[in-house]
Amino acid sequence: MKTWNVMTVAIAVSLLSGYTTPTRGESTLNKEIRDLIKTYQRGLNEANVNLIRCVYAADAIFIGQPFPTAIGLDDIVALYSDFLSKLDFNVEFDVLDIELSDDLGFIRTHSHGTIAPLGQTPEGSEGNREIFVVKKIDGKWKFYRYIFNADVN
Repeated sequence: MKTWNVMTVAIAVSLLSGYTTPTRGESTLNKEIRDLIKTYQRGLNEANVNLIRCVYAADAIFIGQPFPTAIGLDDIVALYSDFLSKLDFNVEFDVLDIELSDDLGFIRTHSHGTIAPLGQTPEGSEGNREIFVVKKIDGKWKFYRYIFNADVN
């Protein structure tokens, strides 16, 4: 009888605390998404357009302050090619939220660091708030929609 009571209390405490053990699938999904964000971060920091190209879906849309909206991979790559040839990025993305279904989801991030004209010393740091809508295409997560704006202090 005592064993049953201890077990009941342990289960109740676990349920009431909201603790759940992530399944292997959830952990794998989160790692895939975090790796996608890290690849994007590397693409910016290394001015590597090929890394940028590999994180976006063919029919992606980019909406970012102060850039024009870019629709489709070719327009997005052209936009990045232009500003990565002029700016030096040293940014880091912190993942704040990940919500995924079978083949669609979103990621909310906060980025911080420096962006300066090539060859110039950054004058200060900056931050942005980002929403990435991701889509699973051929078994891999890609950016499907991306929108960001500057932090509001």
